[in-house]
Amino acid sequence: MITFDHDTGRARQAVTSAERRGLPIPDEIRDTAAMVQVALDAAHMKAPGRPTVDDVPATPEELAAAIEERAHAQRIAASYQAIGSDYLEPIARRYNQLVRNQVPGWIRALQPEFNGLVKQLRTQAKKLPANLDRTWLDWNDPAVTGPWEKAEGIAFQLDQIASDRKSLAAAGYLAGEGGKDNELYAVAKLPDPTVEGVVQHRMRTHISPEVHQWRELRQQPVSRWLQLARSEHLTIELATPDEVRQRAAVWEAWREGIAARGVAPVPTQKAIKAIESALRG
Repeated sequence: MITFDHDTGRARQAVTSAERRGLPIPDEIRDTAAMVQVALDAAHMKAPGRPTVDDVPATPEELAAAIEERAHAQRIAASYQAIGSDYLEPIARRYNQLVRNQVPGWIRALQPEFNGLVKQLRTQAKKLPANLDRTWLDWNDPAVTGPWEKAEGIAFQLDQIASDRKSLAAAGYLAGEGGKDNELYAVAKLPDPTVEGVVQHRMRTHISPEVHQWRELRQQPVSRWLQLARSEHLTIELATPDEVRQRAAVWEAWREGIAARGVAPVPTQKAIKAIESALRG
């Protein structure tokens, strides 16, 4: 039977996401998916059940015929199970590979819709109060509820795109990219570290608090998207197929620069050179 390594679940979910987004799906993928199902049906063909009292024939001759018929059906089922299982793994491999090959193009195709929604979100964000925590908003004020309702619909669509990108990434073996903040890096990027930024504690005073706020708003998706769209230090932008890991590496580069800086209020020239060296990698 098919092993976990060759399961088509992730690939099928990616195709479902691609269909939902109206992305082109090659006929070869659809045909191979149908072949997977054919092999799967064969591999799970059921043999005849055990006879019951109601199946006992009236004569020995009828019994002999019934036994022969059941024996034939049993052999056919066993053969189908064996051959179907033999075909299932290579066909599943082929299907997974075909889907994996499409993933980069599918992810890039999500960007125009994502960018359009972000533009709409920023328009609504300008109309809302500075504090976007739901518990502090005045829900009796039409000036708040109107833009919020529009932002809510936009945020829902952005969540769907982010979720579909995640499904595509899993099928493309990009799952787990970027570590614990991979969801953030999939939709936003940090500024590249600079010597000046490290010296002036830009990570500590600006970037890190915004990342922390994004984490804190996990249960408030609308506020989370609005806050991200307003960010002065995080750039909201859907990651390309290989970009999530690159964005995660930027965070690590900041950490290395900060470690090289040390804790002195004013870093020495030696520390400055250490920062430069750390940022060069």
